[in-house]
Amino acid sequence: MVGVGTQIRLVIASPVRLVRESLAANFRGRDDVTVAAVTDLSPQGIAQIAAAAADIVLVDVGQTDTVVAVARLVKAASPGAKLVAFALDETVDQVFACAAASFSGYVPRESSGEEVHRAVVDAMEGRMHCAPQIAAAMFSRLAGVLRELGPHGSLPAMTSRENEILALAAQGRSNKEIARQLAISSATVKNHMHNILQKLHVRRRAQATALMNSSRNSQS
Repeated sequence: MVGVGTQIRLVIASPVRLVRESLAANFRGRDDVTVAAVTDLSPQGIAQIAAAAADIVLVDVGQTDTVVAVARLVKAASPGAKLVAFALDETVDQVFACAAASFSGYVPRESSGEEVHRAVVDAMEGRMHCAPQIAAAMFSRLAGVLRELGPHGSLPAMTSRENEILALAAQGRSNKEIARQLAISSATVKNHMHNILQKLHVRRRAQATALMNSSRNSQS
């Protein structure tokens, strides 16, 4: 629980000025949260995030399709901060993608100012609220993941190239970035990724990287 007199240092990051300034106004006057910075996700904005020493970074994911890449940028700038996504479409795949990208919480697109505040406090205290249908679907998905991993948490057999590509994807690299690093074509990366998804019985790369991380944690 956030102690009496303790303030959460919050950074609000959104490419839309009106959105970030409106959110900042929502936190004005609250005793438990102080807004340390209000910025975008440009290089200058990332520098502001790095300088803010935030406890929580509230990240607008409604304006981007690259949740993992955004999380990687913010985490590199402020490794000690917890990330909370806002303006999220509350679907199982979107919530799963945020979890795989190391977000500690999320705020659905239609949330109120009070719900945003609660999500920030909850993330600071290690809690997360989600809709009952999301919780049920995620529980079902986790059960399927554990069945696929087997008793020792091992992934299905993959080639060395597939393991390389999956590891780079887990770092938030795009297909083009992976192709450049491995000196192969983007089409080849795409084919390998297709094979990886089939072997892991998932539809999205974020799910595949989450499985890889889960397997590593179970073996550590």
